[in-house]
Amino acid sequence: MTGGFVQLRDTRFVALGQAADAWQAYGRRAATLEDRSVHTLIGPLHRSGWAGPAASAALPRVDAVDDQFEIRARTARLVDVVLDEAAARFAQLQTALHDQLEAAQAAGFRVGEDGVARPFHDEDGSAADEWTRRIADVVHQAQRLDEQVAGVLGGLRPDGHGRTGADDWNRMSDAATGVAAWLGVDPKRVPRPGSDPQRVADWWKGLTDQQRQLYLDAYPQLVGNLDGLPAADRDTANRLALRSHLAELTGAGDDQDRDLERSRRLLDRLERNEYGDPKEQLFLLGLDNTGDGRAIVAVGNPDDAANTCVLVPGVGTTLDGMSGEIDRATTMQRGAYAQAVGTGESVSVIAWLGYDSPEADWSAISHKRAEAGAPLLDGFVDGLHVTHGSGPAHTSVLGHSYGSTVVGNAAHSGDGLAADDIITAGSPGMDVNTVADLQIDPHHVWAGAAKDDPIAGPLGSIWGIHDNEPTDPSFGANRYHVDTSGHSGYWASDSQSLANISRIVIGDYDRVTLDHGRAP
Repeated sequence: MTGGFVQLRDTRFVALGQAADAWQAYGRRAATLEDRSVHTLIGPLHRSGWAGPAASAALPRVDAVDDQFEIRARTARLVDVVLDEAAARFAQLQTALHDQLEAAQAAGFRVGEDGVARPFHDEDGSAADEWTRRIADVVHQAQRLDEQVAGVLGGLRPDGHGRTGADDWNRMSDAATGVAAWLGVDPKRVPRPGSDPQRVADWWKGLTDQQRQLYLDAYPQLVGNLDGLPAADRDTANRLALRSHLAELTGAGDDQDRDLERSRRLLDRLERNEYGDPKEQLFLLGLDNTGDGRAIVAVGNPDDAANTCVLVPGVGTTLDGMSGEIDRATTMQRGAYAQAVGTGESVSVIAWLGYDSPEADWSAISHKRAEAGAPLLDGFVDGLHVTHGSGPAHTSVLGHSYGSTVVGNAAHSGDGLAADDIITAGSPGMDVNTVADLQIDPHHVWAGAAKDDPIAGPLGSIWGIHDNEPTDPSFGANRYHVDTSGHSGYWASDSQSLANISRIVIGDYDRVTLDHGRAP
């Protein structure tokens, strides 16, 4: 016990705290370099149009640079957390040891360099043994703490190869889990999926910065889908969860090829977007890789946007085609910005594949998928209001095809959908007969359908399938003018359809061209 006793008694643990500060500074520097590498190295190369064998060989290596910096930044923050906590705990034990030494001396005992208490007068051996036991107990606590810290820090090792692969992300995640467990950051305390967004927000705000970071790094799959968390935090968690999932799939076998391919495409799309227009920054707000898969991707940060539109897709939409949904949301955002020229208002459009969309079979004429998706959509929209910052917040929800049926179920259930405007495009019906069933001012319900849309036409006219078609005058919605063709052309460039949808998204109602109805 001699060495441990002397070390605990004499070590200046303030130096450990200083080391923690140095790791914190290193982490900030790595994060800065990550940002610089994207904007000054990787982005310009991608935007240059460089192509050919050399580009194909070089660009993947260049793309990994920001990942290397990100892993090192996150790892450095974890080391900082461990060292800072270790310094505090060792200091507490050192204080406890000094208290025991002072108490022993006051009781007439001296403690040698070996940590053994001896009476100044050799008449009380049993009392000396008790003081020795107390001192040894504190030293043993310090030794156990030392072993714990060594174990946790052992997991925070760099790869040393100058490359970044799936194993590196998993290694960091495993290390974060170890740090979280050591600090008592318990995954059981995470609110359950579907919890009230305000309750989730209150829980998140009640955590320390350190605890929030550990939940994001160690348990991303638990927190990334929670409505009520800020968009930036959900994005951080879900990207980590996506990388972790990719690491699990690598080498898993042919039966995982579909999931591996679509996950790679999604991550590639998210990362390529980092080199583009800052207004079009992507936020991964939800992720589920099971079955056909689900994802929620925002184009622009909804927490900061003056205008936010949630786009709910329809039949046959899966995670495999998420890039197409992101493209559509991007087109909508650009259209809204084009209509909002001079206003200075920001726009976020969210591709919300947060439900299990039906296939092109009997499930498309059933109410079940819409009924199951409705509470998920309702909770998500509620969460947008909870996390939105100061300033105006105009929220619209647009359902395309069967997505409008999901929107209808969400709007007529419970206390309704917390949206300023409800929009449909190519709707087969909303499972309600009139706009009065949607619990919203009828003048804020907008429906559009192309003349040759086979879904909004025949299917919307079959009684008992999804009820009255929203574009029918008897439904009571505003019918905005559509000049496009087919079931998926509503977002065609330079179309009146896109312009009208964009005007509704930004609340510019007077400029919406109507076939019937009245703007608010």
